[in-house]
Amino acid sequence: MTLNSHGGKVLLLSVLVAAVPASAQNVLFMKDAPYAHFTAEDHAIFNETLNDTLGHGAEGETRKWSNPKTRASGEMTPLKSFERDGRSCRTLSIRNKAKGLTGSAKYNFCKQDSGKWALAN
Repeated sequence: MTLNSHGGKVLLLSVLVAAVPASAQNVLFMKDAPYAHFTAEDHAIFNETLNDTLGHGAEGETRKWSNPKTRASGEMTPLKSFERDGRSCRTLSIRNKAKGLTGSAKYNFCKQDSGKWALAN
């Protein structure tokens, strides 16, 4: 799965609701995670920030996002870059808030041949 508009929502919903990180087939849905309460606009802002952070964020540099309309927000910090199976990969710490809920976890993402980032196994 890759981080495009629709597929990214499915992938990241699977990932972020379970607090485990780019192949999310074994991830369980948890209804009380902030990401599960994002609006479509929240998802769009989150995904834009995620892709920008993966592609351009310096290690240790925290990037924040927020939607004043819904008060959902979060931050992402690249922790390290590494290579796996010849692919560029990054570990991100992601923390989100929505509807009074807060969740955080570390996730590994790897760049695919298509140039898109995907959650790593």
